[in-house]
Amino acid sequence: MDDEQLDYLIGILYETALDQSLWSEAMELCARFTGGILGHMLTFDKRLNQPIFSAAGGDFATLENESGYVDYYMSIDPRMTSNMMDGAAVHEYRFCHVYLNKKFVNTNEFYQDFLIPAGGRYSMGAWVDDSDTHHTLIGLHRRVDQPLFGDTERMAAQRFSGHIQRALRLQTHTRSLQSKAELGARAIEAMSLAMLIVDATGTIQHLNTAAEQLLRSPTCELNYKSGRLSATHPANKNRLSALICDATHSPAIGGGMFLSGAKPRQLFVTPLPAASPFNQDWQIPLALVLVIEAGKVVSPLQILGKLYDLSPAELRIASALLAGKSPEEYAQEANVTLNTVRSQLKNLFRKTDTCRQAELVAVLSRVPPLLD
Repeated sequence: MDDEQLDYLIGILYETALDQSLWSEAMELCARFTGGILGHMLTFDKRLNQPIFSAAGGDFATLENESGYVDYYMSIDPRMTSNMMDGAAVHEYRFCHVYLNKKFVNTNEFYQDFLIPAGGRYSMGAWVDDSDTHHTLIGLHRRVDQPLFGDTERMAAQRFSGHIQRALRLQTHTRSLQSKAELGARAIEAMSLAMLIVDATGTIQHLNTAAEQLLRSPTCELNYKSGRLSATHPANKNRLSALICDATHSPAIGGGMFLSGAKPRQLFVTPLPAASPFNQDWQIPLALVLVIEAGKVVSPLQILGKLYDLSPAELRIASALLAGKSPEEYAQEANVTLNTVRSQLKNLFRKTDTCRQAELVAVLSRVPPLLD
């Protein structure tokens, strides 16, 4: 349990924000640091009370054992179903032997049919993160021939526990940025919106097909000279320059303006800081410029329909879910059978590559708010 070992463990934890596959190594390192043989972390969706992420690393961290636990044995795991973790604060590590005595273990299905045959016996666990929507639990394990976990191991675990929490939150934030960037770009293309990426001087770094066509149009109030985006009208020119400046300097802020002309348009400028995944090829402060025809209504449902090839019926269910309604409530309101709704939900899961309703709602909620 030396500092060099801890430093390496912490480094791996923060690398998981960019590479989720490292969680298995991180869990094994957590177990070894506390004198254990295996670490297992589970994140639960609070509303559904279902696991949405599982990572295990160590002596018996096989795919078969992990899936066997999540699919069945978790539901009868007395450490989960007893009061062992009730009321526990985040980072408060508790020992299984305090709550589950030897007599109980000797006749318990979970221990006798799964944990002990797999190579485990003693464990200590703690909630390492908690939010309004989910919470995450870590369990650290020892063999039957090893001593019980105690205060020394508890203090060792608390040295890395806060770093697990920060790594989880950083991973969530990173994933959100990546999803919004990827989905945002696809949504813009799907709606045929003109999109440009410019630097602080207005020099165009990237533009899509719709933007190329717009700049070639004789009715466009924008032009580009020497690769720089500008407006043809003097007042608009100054306003556009100011918007780009605001979006590429600290504190970076976005804004919009109207472009008058034969075909009036709205122009939006939003910051793309160096850390944004949209900016991964440049890593300097940039601005995203969107041009939309004035009066054009671009709704999130329009984008969803184009992105995922949803039928009108599937769009109606998507809208209901986004409004917080349950499938049962929607079936009653729409005067359709629950079986019909479930069938359409299966199509939504398939088209959005999701498995659970919470995942589906999360995906549907990622449509860029700029386009509302």
